[in-house]
Amino acid sequence: MSEDDNNDRLMAQFIEKATPKLLEAMQASLAEKIEEQIGGLKQASQKMLDEIKDQKRAAAEQVAKDKGEADQFRALLSQRSNPADINAALTPDPIRLTRVQARDPQLYRRAKAQAEKTGTTVEIVND
Repeated sequence: MSEDDNNDRLMAQFIEKATPKLLEAMQASLAEKIEEQIGGLKQASQKMLDEIKDQKRAAAEQVAKDKGEADQFRALLSQRSNPADINAALTPDPIRLTRVQARDPQLYRRAKAQAEKTGTTVEIVND
């Protein structure tokens, strides 16, 4: 056997024995690097999924609220009431503030925001 053949055989044996250990060592390092790179994507996708779930939950709540209002409207129409009575039943009562309360800017802003949210108005009454 020539020296080149012996070197080739030794090199083949070395590669055969070293390759699994080398792959094992590289695998741990590569797994960490991959996790670092996709970690942000995983977090962003989880956040997006949470937002979608929140939107679906809010939409379901809105549908339930709309259904309740539609049922109330149907009930009023089935009673064959006067249209003015139906309108009065569907319109929420105004938020009433005294003049003293209306002079408080924070209280007035909160009352106005609440009135807008409920679809009514702010009414200022005498003390």
